[in-house]
Amino acid sequence: MELSATAEEKPLQTNEENRNGHVLVADNERNGFRETAASKEEEAGFLESHRGDLSAMEIGDSPRVETVSGDRDTWASHREYLLSMIGFCVGIGNLWRFPYVCIRNGGGVFLIPFFVSILLCALPLFFLESTVGQFLQQGPIHVWRALCPLSKGIGVSMNMICLLTGWYYTVLIAWSLIYAFHSFRSPLPWTLCNQTWNTENCVSNSHIASALSKGTVNLTPLNGTADPGNVTYVLATSITDGANQTLLNASDLANLSSVVIPAARSASEEFWLHNVLEISSGLEDMGGLPWHTVLALFVATSVIALGIAKDIKTSGKVVYITATLPYILLTVLLIKGATLPGASKGVTFYVKPDFSKLLHMEAWVEAAIQVFFSLGVSYGSLITMASFNKFKNNCLRDSIIVCLVGECTSVYGGFAIFMVLGHMAHIYDQPVETYARSGPGLAFVVYPEAIAQLPFPQFWGLLFFLMLFTLGLDSQFNVMETLLTDIVDLNPRLFSRGGVYLFQLVDWYIAAYTVIMVGILECIIVGWIYGTDYIQKDLEMMLGSKKHIFTLLWKFVTPLLLTLVFVSIVLVYKPPTYEGYHYKAWGEALGWFMASVSFVPVPVMAVHQVWKTRGDSLMERIRKSLRPTSEWRPANVEYRTYYKRV
Repeated sequence: MELSATAEEKPLQTNEENRNGHVLVADNERNGFRETAASKEEEAGFLESHRGDLSAMEIGDSPRVETVSGDRDTWASHREYLLSMIGFCVGIGNLWRFPYVCIRNGGGVFLIPFFVSILLCALPLFFLESTVGQFLQQGPIHVWRALCPLSKGIGVSMNMICLLTGWYYTVLIAWSLIYAFHSFRSPLPWTLCNQTWNTENCVSNSHIASALSKGTVNLTPLNGTADPGNVTYVLATSITDGANQTLLNASDLANLSSVVIPAARSASEEFWLHNVLEISSGLEDMGGLPWHTVLALFVATSVIALGIAKDIKTSGKVVYITATLPYILLTVLLIKGATLPGASKGVTFYVKPDFSKLLHMEAWVEAAIQVFFSLGVSYGSLITMASFNKFKNNCLRDSIIVCLVGECTSVYGGFAIFMVLGHMAHIYDQPVETYARSGPGLAFVVYPEAIAQLPFPQFWGLLFFLMLFTLGLDSQFNVMETLLTDIVDLNPRLFSRGGVYLFQLVDWYIAAYTVIMVGILECIIVGWIYGTDYIQKDLEMMLGSKKHIFTLLWKFVTPLLLTLVFVSIVLVYKPPTYEGYHYKAWGEALGWFMASVSFVPVPVMAVHQVWKTRGDSLMERIRKSLRPTSEWRPANVEYRTYYKRV
């Protein structure tokens, strides 16, 4: 492909000589992307003459770490890349978010909008990010700066998203470690009342199990308002709290409608709130750092640091354990769950379809949010991991494999979760929906309580929390590879007694707003500004195939669907809550600030780029800022020489 500057216009950039001595020229029209018939013939001749050399560059042929451009390492094997990507995409959210979202939006019928969102939104963006990362073999900041200087803020935005989610995953890992440590105790501490952390309203599992199925009562606070911590318990002639104080007696049962009693919490929930979190009264009261949290964070950050100590040379080996172990442990839990009484009750509740939900926009919106959250699209990590691939790696095949494996794991994990919840519902003779919760409430309250009902609960508790630990660890490895900084540099208040309220804000705002906006911009830049014709030629150079339906998805379908999802999210917005705590106006403002601050670099850096670009008019500056720079070139040296040479 012969490039030259026109006589009428001067080149935007001077000739640049790279470290291998190849002279690169930027063309003023499209930075060197004009084609002639001669250039096509030259391309065919070049590819034919180098076919033997290039075929040896297929990924996975060599067991050692190689470099294909400059001094950048590549994955030692194809398996390491796949395991790293699967480990990143299969996280804790697959277990605690998907099952709840599924049953809330029609059970088995939710799989329809779920897989439609994967095919039309998540997979195209997954493939897009893998393509640009592998082509340039650079991180997100360099990729977007080279592809479209006006959009270089997207790379910075992705790093800021990783900064927030890096803290998010570190906290999850630390919580999992705390529970894993307590799993060695007998009896399990989250089954007991009368402990130092319990309140007078604690109701232990033993009190619930010993009650006879004579009637039910929903325990409510003194002021009569609803409390998410309330549980419906089976009653005999009376019920007592953890201190054996009678809350209801036989005479009260005769006139339940007039009885108002203090709010009761299960022992499992009190252990989570008052021992693990040592939760404060609200976001305005951050409190200090619990000592066990500090210790768990030290262990978590140490393991993360060791895992990425030597970049992909270390993390590429660690994933053989951290990416496969969760599947082994999840399968063991599923097999055990299938043998429990009431398991079928939980499975039926999980998959029973409600086709009317397909008519609700909320089901489609939540499906799109779930696949974005799960696959890590728009976080920058996909670009980073793909940048360590060899140039000729089949990134389309890998994208399909990782997306399918990751999201099918969500469905698979849901069976393991609801089998055990069905067993607990069977024991207490309650409907399964009584225990259907999402987020930390499922992983650290309901499921531990269910595990306590199994034989040898210490073993199953250790197995479950070890699985959560490895799931969070894999995701954190890739986040930290992208961020390239240590999570402990964050403000320590994020790990304090009020840190869970910040955790909820990150979970509520970042995954639902910022990443979808970034995804829309990615499609616009590649599909409309850079152009599908040019990205098609780049794909042909890497994969060999001439046409890809994904170019049409990038240009039309995916950005349109994501725009509809984003508008719907804004229209149905509801402020977050946590354990009965309602965020004040400044708390909501903080959430919006967290969502917007990670996106602010996009417009700010776009304005800065236009300001520093030379031109006779504003439109000329904008037009120049939309062109790829001479840095946008194949990472492979042989192809780079052909791609831009005089």
